[in-house]
Amino acid sequence: MNAVPASEPRLSVIVPFHDSADTLAACIESLLALDAAPGEVEIILVDNASNDDSAAIAGRFEGITLLHEDTPGAYPARNTGIRAARAPVIAFTDADCTVDRDWARVILERMDDAAVGLVLGHVRFPDRASLALRVVGHWEMAKTDYIARRCTPAHRIAYCNNMAVRAALFDEIGPFPDWKRAGDSEFAQRMARERPDLALRYEPAMRVTHHEFTGARQRARRLQLYTDTNTQIEGFKELSLRQRAGVFWHWLSA
Repeated sequence: MNAVPASEPRLSVIVPFHDSADTLAACIESLLALDAAPGEVEIILVDNASNDDSAAIAGRFEGITLLHEDTPGAYPARNTGIRAARAPVIAFTDADCTVDRDWARVILERMDDAAVGLVLGHVRFPDRASLALRVVGHWEMAKTDYIARRCTPAHRIAYCNNMAVRAALFDEIGPFPDWKRAGDSEFAQRMARERPDLALRYEPAMRVTHHEFTGARQRARRLQLYTDTNTQIEGFKELSLRQRAGVFWHWLSA
């Protein structure tokens, strides 16, 4: 017997893209292959003034909503998607990522806990990535888990390539800032200040593959940019040397 389509989606997925012709189709295909009931997930793609064939590629797929945002930057594009989203939970990934088949189900199960406001998932790199990059990736995830479990809200970070948020939070505390980087971490910090009753959690079963990077040096340069831009977030604190040692032992014991 065929499943009855949901009258309203339970999860809205937002993907901004700009000149992403090389990776966008794979991203969309992974979202359309999610293990979800008909109508349970709505997929919203936002073209951020692409100059290549990205919009045409997105337009070939049925079952998605294609929007356009001319203001440069992924955060304005995500905010456009947020305004159109209909579900009580909004998830984000990027056009150079593919999601695991059970991604939506894991998000919705985690969000069944009313005390959780924001969930960060596990980001891995493709099989062709160097061993050094895979080690960097494991360190990043250990750091995210450590911060979520053991650190004060001032240390919170976030990343929109694998993140889910209660939609009502955007109505309550506002959208992402119109920044080039770190808008996701700023939102996590703002949630901590304005809704301290809601938790940020790391969920290792919520998995995506990030196809942009294949080498550790590429990733290290990007991480340094994040470190530099995090300084603009009100109240943000980098981990101390003692806390970084704690991440290392947390990683080894995982």
